[in-house]
Amino acid sequence: MSSSVSQYRGLTAQYTDNEEEDYPPQFTTLTHEIEKSKWSHIDDLDEFFARVYHYHQNHGMPSLILIEFLNLFQIMFLTLFSVFMLECVDYNILFQSQQVISDKKNNSFVEKRSIHDVIYPLDKCINNIDFKIWFSITIVFIFWVFRLIKAIYNIARYAEIRSFYISALNIHTNDLPNITWNEVLEKLLQMQKKHHLCIHKQELTELDIYNRILRFKNYLVAMVNQGILPPKIEIPIFGQLILLTTGFKYNFEFLFFWGPFAPFQNCYQLRPEYKVYSKRAELTAELSKSILILGVLNLILSPVIFVWQLLQFLYNYTELIKRDPSVLGSRRWSNYGRLYFRHFNELDHELDARLSRAYRPAMNYLSSFVSKFLAVFAKFFVLTCGTIFAVLVLLTIYDEDVINIEHLLTIISVTGAIAGIARSLIPDENFVFFSDQMMFQVLAHVHYMPDSWKEHANSYVVRDEFVKLFQYKFVYLLEELLSPIITPFILIFWLRPRSASLVDFLRNFTVDVVGVGDVCSFAQMDTKRHGNPKWLSKTNPKKTHQARNGKTELSLIHFVHTNPKWRLPAESLAFIDQLKDQAIKETSITEQSIAKSNNEPKTAESINEQNMEQSLNKSIYHLQSLVYNPAPNLTSNLIKSSLNSQPQYDFHIQQSGQMPRGAVSRIEGPLFTNKQQTLLSIAQASTLQLSSQGLPVMPGPNITTAIENSLDMCFSALYIHEVKLRLNFSFYLVTMIELSSSTVNIIMEIILTWTMLKKKMMTILMVKIYLK
Repeated sequence: MSSSVSQYRGLTAQYTDNEEEDYPPQFTTLTHEIEKSKWSHIDDLDEFFARVYHYHQNHGMPSLILIEFLNLFQIMFLTLFSVFMLECVDYNILFQSQQVISDKKNNSFVEKRSIHDVIYPLDKCINNIDFKIWFSITIVFIFWVFRLIKAIYNIARYAEIRSFYISALNIHTNDLPNITWNEVLEKLLQMQKKHHLCIHKQELTELDIYNRILRFKNYLVAMVNQGILPPKIEIPIFGQLILLTTGFKYNFEFLFFWGPFAPFQNCYQLRPEYKVYSKRAELTAELSKSILILGVLNLILSPVIFVWQLLQFLYNYTELIKRDPSVLGSRRWSNYGRLYFRHFNELDHELDARLSRAYRPAMNYLSSFVSKFLAVFAKFFVLTCGTIFAVLVLLTIYDEDVINIEHLLTIISVTGAIAGIARSLIPDENFVFFSDQMMFQVLAHVHYMPDSWKEHANSYVVRDEFVKLFQYKFVYLLEELLSPIITPFILIFWLRPRSASLVDFLRNFTVDVVGVGDVCSFAQMDTKRHGNPKWLSKTNPKKTHQARNGKTELSLIHFVHTNPKWRLPAESLAFIDQLKDQAIKETSITEQSIAKSNNEPKTAESINEQNMEQSLNKSIYHLQSLVYNPAPNLTSNLIKSSLNSQPQYDFHIQQSGQMPRGAVSRIEGPLFTNKQQTLLSIAQASTLQLSSQGLPVMPGPNITTAIENSLDMCFSALYIHEVKLRLNFSFYLVTMIELSSSTVNIIMEIILTWTMLKKKMMTILMVKIYLK
């Protein structure tokens, strides 16, 4: 098994703004002779591991080739079809503004038109194209050629990955849907020992590979966690808007990670000057200039990009909206939400699985906010528009000539769309609302949430904040449609003034990991450096280095769940053990409290024990409501989604070594693993008897399935949030007691001082009287 600790070195004093670092020294490149092979010493391991991951998730070459060429065809088709519709169609004849002459000698007209009457000849069509259209076609063609070259390059590289899978990993394309990413990861670690993919380390760890695949993604997650991103703009009437569009994200990544003037000189190394504090002013000016140039370039190209976005919107969503107008009223996790909820070192399929399970609880939570005012209007529009729609459809069915009436089809489409959208705004009359409980069901899957949300989940303030993370589909489409227009201004007027903060972030939160290169220090999940005492971490007192919302601690717990064979560093192992010890202590307190008589007087110690007991009990209660809830609209979303993605299996078959397979490539972590002590298993072993209260326990005392693993992660997230709340409450009480005692001491000192001063004044007065 690979080594447990990822060796990394901190920046020297000149690199870290005179901040102390205590990292091990840099290891040198391996110098002993190694067996040379085709896969030894891969130049760009970041790209290599990323392609290995995407090859597995896309199930091999066929789908990857199809994706590349269909994307090229889509660009060409949309361009040519748009030009055709603009310049090659005679709309006067199409809309019957002009009649068709069938016999030019006699000037006779016909009522029936053919497709040849509507389309201009090729030469006239080409002559109709003006300079603006030719300019747009030229830009699109240059972009298409660039995409063609990139597609050919990608296919060539994926051909190498295919060879690597077959010859080195011994995995054929047909087997990819039946193999989890965790199994591929284990084979990669074994390949390092045999072929030395990386020559800077003898052995690689799971964390090293994740750091390479998610190097830049971890920086984005850390920037969101530290409040640097996303852009937040105050707009009158609308309030604060978060504008983290796909266009802005692309420009930001181009600017900072892989562009020609990016702070990273290659995919794994930050430019040396960014690590020197004395270069701060110079780098800030350079970065500010780069942002300005990129913003101006976006502004120049914004008309072309906007037209392209508009065409994609019309061609992709017009038919869908006509067929199902309620799709605009559906919701999706926003770009900001995906970064806010994302753990450090969490792959795309792991994040998608969590957010997919959280979708239904999130919809239930937002559905609990019923606006009677809006519901009354919605019912009115459903009645009126639905009536018009139904009557016109019946008339069309009775006589098909009715459809020839001018704009009748438009009226049918519009009234049907309005009725569909309005119907989606009418709440379910049979829905039972428990906002607080629904919020905890969301928390079990997304893992991150401010404390104020849990305490005031039924308030519209919390609801409005949550909507920024879980937005309407039409809001997302509107943002993406307007992105080419607003992105240049965000770059120039919002991002550019923050150049100094971005330079400071890269300098203060970049570490050099041996065998990996420069990575975001938060991605190491070091609870000693980036932990928070309020989340049970034993950390340094520098608050500027602490991750917010327990990001370090929860990311570490999640990584352990998805990679159970990873050997933790000492500090991380101590944190996990401390969390388990806390749970064991609470279970023992629970058992003791059950044995105690209810008539015993409450003491301060018993009240404290009761508070400790509540952390575990509340977590169990919230987990049970998630998994086992009799309400029809609060089904066990976790178990259903897990069972849909995993095959039913017989434990006796599994014992014999025959692993059941089928559509498991997107499973989080291993499909099966050895049973280990977890927070959920500690609770199940206690007198709380979870298994008899609705929580499923899979057969086999020594085997943990992916379902149990996901369930345990939900429980761990709920539990650590409850422990954090209790610790904050205890810290508040201790603070108040200390303030009270210090206040009493100050008052006593003032009284003593006043008494002494009064005695001295009386003595002086008596002396004066005596002298007189």
